[in-house]
Amino acid sequence: MLRCQGMRDPCLPFPDVLPPADAWRGRGLLRKGTNRRESYQTVLPLALLGTLLPLALPGPAPAPVLAVTLLGLAGLLGLVLVLTLVPRCPLRVLDLLLLLGGWALLLGELAFRLFGAATPGAVLSLGNMLPWCLVLLLAPAWLLGERQGRVVSGAALGSLLLLTLLFAAGPMGARGPEGSALLNALLQVQLAGGVALLGQQAAGRRARTAARCGSWSGMADQECDPLTGLPGYPALERVLAGHLPQRPAGLTVAVLALDGLEEAQAERGVAFAQVLRAHVARTLTAATRDEDVVGCLGDGTFAVLMRVPDARSARAACERLRVRVASRPLQGVLPTVSVGVTVWAGHTSGRALLTHAQQALAQARQDGGNRVHLGTEAGVVLAAAPAA
Repeated sequence: MLRCQGMRDPCLPFPDVLPPADAWRGRGLLRKGTNRRESYQTVLPLALLGTLLPLALPGPAPAPVLAVTLLGLAGLLGLVLVLTLVPRCPLRVLDLLLLLGGWALLLGELAFRLFGAATPGAVLSLGNMLPWCLVLLLAPAWLLGERQGRVVSGAALGSLLLLTLLFAAGPMGARGPEGSALLNALLQVQLAGGVALLGQQAAGRRARTAARCGSWSGMADQECDPLTGLPGYPALERVLAGHLPQRPAGLTVAVLALDGLEEAQAERGVAFAQVLRAHVARTLTAATRDEDVVGCLGDGTFAVLMRVPDARSARAACERLRVRVASRPLQGVLPTVSVGVTVWAGHTSGRALLTHAQQALAQARQDGGNRVHLGTEAGVVLAAAPAA
C-alpha cells in the first residue's frame, strides 16, 4: 500500500476492464457478432425503397408537404447509405445523422401542420406522425447508449413541448375544435413519450442489476460478506460449478488481495481498514462488466469470475484492475493489490480453479506484491507482470 500525501483521485477516464462479451451466456448455432455498418447497408436500401415508393405509384399525387418530407427523408437515407461505404466514417456519425435528420424532418412537418394554413384531415395526419415521435424518442438510447441517449431524448421531448406551447399560445384558438383536438394529441404523445422514457431507463437499470447478480441473485444473506454484500467462497464455487459443465473454455478466476492491510489497520484502526475494504470492493465492482461476478473471500481478499479469450487477455484485464484500484486513493492512502489469476485448462471443479488462483496470488505476494501473476496453464508457468 502506497502513501500519497496531498494527492486526490485524478478520475482518469479508464475504459471498461474488458470489451463486451457473451460471458456466461451460451452461443447459438447461427449466432455471430453484430456489425451495425453491415446492418445499415442491408436495411437502409429497403427503407429508401419504401420511402420513394409512394411517389412512384400511380394514383393521386401526394400532398406537397408529404412529397417534400419523403424526398428529404430519402436524401437523408441515401446520404447515410453512402457514408456506410466509407470505412473511415465512424458509426457514431451515422447514428447522429439518422437521429438528428429524422427529428428535423419530423419537427418540420409537425410545425407545418400546426402553424400552416388549416387543411382538412389535419388531426388524422398528425395522428399518423405521432407513433414515429415515440420511436424517435426511444431510438437514441438504442444507438448512442443510455447516458447520451437520455440527453438526446430529453432535448427532443423539450422541442415537442416548445412546439406545443407555441401552438397553444398562437393559432390554436383560431382553429376552434380542431385546434383543441390537435393540442390534446400533442399532450398525449408527450405524456406517453415521458412514460416510455422512464420505463426504458427503469428496464435498463433492472437488466444491469440482474446481470450483475447473475447466478448469485436471491442467495441467503449469510452467504454474502456483511460489509460489502458480495458473495462469499461457497457462492463463487457454486457459480463456477454451474458453468463448468456447459462451457468451460475461457472461464477465468482472479483473486486480488489488498497489500499492507494489516499495517493500515495497526496504524489507523479497524474502522479505517473496514472502510478501505469497502472502498476497494466498490472500485472492483464498478470496474468490471455487468456479466462478471465479483466476490469476497475474506478480509481484504476478493475474487473476480470472468470469461476471456486467452491467458494474455486475462493478464491484461487483471493489470487494468490493479491500475484502477491504485488510481483511487482513500484519505491520503493509495491502495494497491496483488493479483493471482488462472484460466481454465482442464480444471475439474470450481474449487480447483479458485485454489489455483490463490496459489498464483501467493506467488505474486512472494515476488513483492502490487503485481499480477498467472498460474500454470497446460503445464507452462507464465511469468508474473511486475508493477509499473
